[in-house]
Amino acid sequence: MRPRLVLLVLVNVSTILAFLAWRERYVTKESLLQMMDERLKAVFSPDREVSTAADAVRSNFTGRATFASMICMEGDFIPVRTLVHSLQQTETNTDIVVVVMMPLDDEKRDQLTKLGAKLVDTEPIKVEIDESQTSAAEKQLEKEATDKDKSEDSKRRRMCRSNAIQAWRLTQWDRVLYMHPEMLAVDNIDDVFQEPPFTATLELGGIVDDSIMLVEPNMDIYSELKRAMVKTAHLPHDVGFLNYFFKDIHPLNPVYNVKAKYQTLDYSRYVFGNARVFNYEGTMKPWNFWYQGPKNWRQSFHEDMIYQWRKADYSAREKLGMDKDLLEWRPKRGSKEVCEDYLAHKLDIPEKIMDKYSVLLATHSLRRQATLPFVIKQFLMSPKVDKIFVIWHDKNQPVSKNIRDLVNEAQGSVIILNQTVDSLNNRFNPVKELRTAAVLVSDDDVWTPIDDIDMAFESWQRQPDSLVGFAPRVDCYDPSSETIKYCWPFRMKPPRYSIMLTKLMFMDSNFLFLWRCGLPDNILKYVDDLVNCEDIAMNFLISGVTSRPPFHIMSEEVYDFGLDGGISSNPAHFKVRGKCVQEITDLFGRNTLLSVQGSVHRYSETDFKSTTWEDFLNVLKEKEANGEQFEVVDVMSPEDIVQNDI
Repeated sequence: MRPRLVLLVLVNVSTILAFLAWRERYVTKESLLQMMDERLKAVFSPDREVSTAADAVRSNFTGRATFASMICMEGDFIPVRTLVHSLQQTETNTDIVVVVMMPLDDEKRDQLTKLGAKLVDTEPIKVEIDESQTSAAEKQLEKEATDKDKSEDSKRRRMCRSNAIQAWRLTQWDRVLYMHPEMLAVDNIDDVFQEPPFTATLELGGIVDDSIMLVEPNMDIYSELKRAMVKTAHLPHDVGFLNYFFKDIHPLNPVYNVKAKYQTLDYSRYVFGNARVFNYEGTMKPWNFWYQGPKNWRQSFHEDMIYQWRKADYSAREKLGMDKDLLEWRPKRGSKEVCEDYLAHKLDIPEKIMDKYSVLLATHSLRRQATLPFVIKQFLMSPKVDKIFVIWHDKNQPVSKNIRDLVNEAQGSVIILNQTVDSLNNRFNPVKELRTAAVLVSDDDVWTPIDDIDMAFESWQRQPDSLVGFAPRVDCYDPSSETIKYCWPFRMKPPRYSIMLTKLMFMDSNFLFLWRCGLPDNILKYVDDLVNCEDIAMNFLISGVTSRPPFHIMSEEVYDFGLDGGISSNPAHFKVRGKCVQEITDLFGRNTLLSVQGSVHRYSETDFKSTTWEDFLNVLKEKEANGEQFEVVDVMSPEDIVQNDI
């Protein structure tokens, strides 16, 4: 036993010495927590004043300065183009450099140059990634990667991020403010150049966030950072890496690096109220959220951040002479007025109501004004309905007296939303008075028992990422034309569905904002021009964001009394819808629809039949005779079983 004890002691001593050597070389997260505690309090204190342009005038720095970002992979171009334009919109006089580390065609180079960027070409630094240093968020992204291409894309993204140290190579300038490609300037930030290098925002625990850093270019520092990266396989955004190199870190106020995840923190009102730069770190990218399919989309969903990016993108495209077919459409039928009015006047509530739902009831035809009160009163019967919003599409047709009387009787439970233009997009406008998480989108010509609607709401509560409704359809592939079409679910074998119609459909109310204020205008214009298929496009949006299929509710009674004069009454309606599925697939970049077979219906007793094995086989044979597919086996006698065992 004694030799074993000596060996065990030697192993333990070696382990301790190795740990001490590692600790001497690298700063641990625990030590950083203690080291940066006081700085952290200063950075995140709401009492800390934001520096202003007046402060910059009193500063001593008058050297050459530049903003810098990079294009390292294909997905960087659009966000970098928008970042460059957003900086120019703040009326900065500072240079803007884009470090290009991949092949970029002449058209894209010209766009960046026209927006005011200077391009610097270089080769990316390639390092073997130490997987033990992968952050939890990045591990989740790789876990969600469903194919090799996505996994490789995730690894490429991490490798590209390591190239943030290229900022130290830009020795033509005295100070460089590096900004991650996924950022947007919403105010002038020239004052940051008056801060002392090395300046950066800090994550919780005092860890340097390399998304935005003020550096003093120096080839010696660059070489040392590169050598450490290649030798240790650590990256600049790994825990403690930059903290190790820069002991004297000047903390930058978090208003220069505002992330959607900050909205859950106590100081969120201060940070978002004073935001200077938005950081779209996470999975809800304003430039591709409609087909990206992130599972944690709510964590990185912030209305103002999404709209500010979309608005800057439109401005950049217009400056470049793009979207000529949309220039006339946007002022007349676009989303600016709707979105800005909503953001300025929406209810300021900490959380949306979860145990009730709102109703969005779209109406247009004068003929429906006689039946509309009946539909409204049906919804008022449910204690789970919070408010009913009647979307009045026809601006030239006044609200009739019987409906005005009903609104008055409802005492605030029914609100008329008058529209300035007649568009199918109106039925998905964000509603500033809405306060529930769930919204029921309904036509004005459909009736089903209110108990079934409330049951559908309960089903939605259990799967809020899905569309839940009563009228399913399915996309299907036509091999003869090699196109995607619009089909009836019961014609599929086995029956399945991937689309839920807006006749009666529950969804998360956040998708109203994403539809009108987040989606590219060419999708909204497509619906506007066609006067059809808004529900198909909404299904694409929700499945694309949530990676969840819709969910069907069975009801024994669903009456559609709008076949006279409605859009769907046109004989060519089904053919038009089939064309829509293919064209919306092209607009979205891929087919995001997901099919499913199951449905929900009210509980009924299961018919369990007691029978013998022989009688059951006879039942199967009858089913087989009727065309059902079964593999019916011959009945074996006990003697056969014994013989087989022998």
